[in-house]
Amino acid sequence: MTPRPVYAVPLLSLVCLALAACGGDPGASAAPTSVAEATPSRTGTTTATTTSATTTAPAATRTSRTSPASTTAKVAPSRPTSVRPPRPTVVTALAPVARAGAEPSVRFPKNEPAVGSGANASVTRVPDSVWNRMVGVSWTEGCPVGRSQLRYVRVNFWGFDGKRSRGSLVVNASIADEAAAAFARLYSLQFRIRQMKPMDSTWGKNPKGPGANDYAAMEADNTSAFNCRYVGGAEASKVYSKHAYGTAIDVNDFENPYVADDGTVYPDRYWLHRRGPAPGVFSSSGSAAVRAFTSQGLRWGGLWNHPDYQHFDR
Repeated sequence: MTPRPVYAVPLLSLVCLALAACGGDPGASAAPTSVAEATPSRTGTTTATTTSATTTAPAATRTSRTSPASTTAKVAPSRPTSVRPPRPTVVTALAPVARAGAEPSVRFPKNEPAVGSGANASVTRVPDSVWNRMVGVSWTEGCPVGRSQLRYVRVNFWGFDGKRSRGSLVVNASIADEAAAAFARLYSLQFRIRQMKPMDSTWGKNPKGPGANDYAAMEADNTSAFNCRYVGGAEASKVYSKHAYGTAIDVNDFENPYVADDGTVYPDRYWLHRRGPAPGVFSSSGSAAVRAFTSQGLRWGGLWNHPDYQHFDR
């Protein structure tokens, strides 16, 4: 039997027949369609990579089959640049205070150096070394308060010589914390203090009654508190001062003089009518230096009929 000839059917014809059988358009040819893929780069910027895929577009979509897919590049936000705040300036010394028209007995006393940073105030019981120098001088038998009712306050201050120094004073326990806070505030204000030493045998005995010699301490512009004595300038009355209870503090006696009932000015009248702002001066009840004490519940003697500008008490 003679074999029937085999006819080769073109591949394209087969594709067209298949499409016709499935409802396709044999006249539509395969066209490449672009597909965009978002690929992140190492630098953090998104780039688009385009690849090609061969698909057969249906008749209904002929007009758009060649349109490439659109992509939007996303940019990663950059990290904010950190800025370090400037370091605060640490003041270790001030300029010495210039000479005034009147000066205390010692212009720049030898003070202890400051300890620690800032005011570094502390309140403790009166140490033996301090109490032993007080007994028989600033404290004697018959005083209205004893050792157990007193406290020892230590604090840094700014001296008239411009140096950071450390001072101490003895006060009643009832105002110890307030006194420490007030002097810490004076430190932050850079308020000048000439010296701050307890009333004891260093000053000698008061020539006008009990207690340490307050007149010598005033002439030296010493800041102090407890001293079992009578009211200054009125010793004949034998009335104990609030200093005898430890509830009064005198600051910078020379710059802040005291006017006794008889009109006598202690220790010097040079600053009596020079109450404007000046180093170590309590200029007014509204000044920050005065408020350092009055905000702690202490009253200022500068408002009295016979002003006592150096004096704060409760």
